[in-house]
Amino acid sequence: MNKVIYIGELTLNITLKPDCTASTKVGDWAVNAAMLDGRMGLPTIFVGEAGADTVGDHIVAHLEEANIDVKSIDRYTEGLSPVRISDGNDSAKVMGHEKFPAEPVNAVWPRIDEGDVVVFGSYMALDDRNHTRLFDLIKYAKARKAVIIYVPYFAPYQVPRITRVMPAVFDSLEIADMVISTVNDLKAVFPGDDVAAIFKDRILFYCKRLLCLDAANKEMRFFDGDESWTKKCHPTDNTDFQWYAGALAGAVRTIAETRHDPDDIMEAANETAHSELAASI
Repeated sequence: MNKVIYIGELTLNITLKPDCTASTKVGDWAVNAAMLDGRMGLPTIFVGEAGADTVGDHIVAHLEEANIDVKSIDRYTEGLSPVRISDGNDSAKVMGHEKFPAEPVNAVWPRIDEGDVVVFGSYMALDDRNHTRLFDLIKYAKARKAVIIYVPYFAPYQVPRITRVMPAVFDSLEIADMVISTVNDLKAVFPGDDVAAIFKDRILFYCKRLLCLDAANKEMRFFDGDESWTKKCHPTDNTDFQWYAGALAGAVRTIAETRHDPDDIMEAANETAHSELAASI
């Protein structure tokens, strides 16, 4: 089996509840997809950065518990690990507390072999500090014949003006072999009501494959050039967050197993999204 390399932001997310209690979660849904792949036995590496502080220690330990190789996480000393605080109801009210060093991420790049899967996204792929350094790795992975998957998403407070980061978005689309996104994230990047139109008018020129996840309707849509498929998924008690993480993890695992057929990818994504393992995150 090929290995998978996830690249993205590492955060500690704190949700403050009305009863004055709080809950914490490490990472966003893509980070949790990486942890699911690690727990399913897929050789998984994470490339990112975390402060050499208590929060950073907690984040990295959480990934290690999920069988993720963390040697490519840059532990910076001139800054603080990112913490995001919200009330859990309004993503626009999330507050980010962080202090990054002036220098870009300085991780030890992992070995990349033909057939490996590289998954990247989050604001880390777009911000000026890390975009060039990160793309050096992505270009190297492409030259090594890895499969490149772009997962476009970011917190609203990070990108108040989407036009500012669109050149980096198009860079990411152009280098990707496949885009995996949620309906909401896709529409945040490309405003519009119809996913098929967004794919045809804004993505297809750069990348011919898109797997779009729609938790609200429990549906997946796969676009491949001029063809498309829709898979209806059974209802589940899993939250949207768990469903998205499971779907991404299942799709990535299938591609790492060198199965690239749309039906295989969607079926594996569906099975993992509904699994007890996804429900546990």
